[in-house]
Amino acid sequence: MPKGRSGIITEEFKGKENTAYHDVEKLFKIYRSVNWKMQIMINQVKRHFQLEYGTDVDKFLDSLYQAGMDVDMDLASEKERVESINHSNKFLKLMDESVDLMRKYHPQGERYYWVLYYSYMSAYKAENVEEILDKLEPHCPQLTRVHRTTYFRWRDQAFEAVGSILWGCEGECKKMMKQFSEEFQEV
Repeated sequence: MPKGRSGIITEEFKGKENTAYHDVEKLFKIYRSVNWKMQIMINQVKRHFQLEYGTDVDKFLDSLYQAGMDVDMDLASEKERVESINHSNKFLKLMDESVDLMRKYHPQGERYYWVLYYSYMSAYKAENVEEILDKLEPHCPQLTRVHRTTYFRWRDQAFEAVGSILWGCEGECKKMMKQFSEEFQEV
């Protein structure tokens, strides 16, 4: 078995740095799916609370706290669903914050933001690259038309910019991103 850069023997090492846990493109590919699933789970929890307790979640939790009840004990049946929502929300928030940082401070941040937004982050999934290029036109008035090669170059540069923000995170962030890349593989 070959040796990795860290000196640890791995089967996956092929002479380059192992990037299995730093695949920004995979994370963006699951972004829309995670967001959609989270919205469904939130809606289910809200509906369940409305049917079960005759009130919305916030009012219910306020009444529990005011009555001094133990939320963990009283909401045991909803705990797994709420934890899943919280976990997904942390993933989305981390991605959103990284993209916002890139948008605000990177020299090409605004351009890269729109490339990532229309490609991966908007609720509407474009049918093809041409549709994304059409949506980018208003954001690039200096160009008559954004070419496909330019789009792919900007997209790769945006991945690199966001990746440099993400992988500068603490170990917990890396662990969370690894877990999401494994759990939400797009089929």
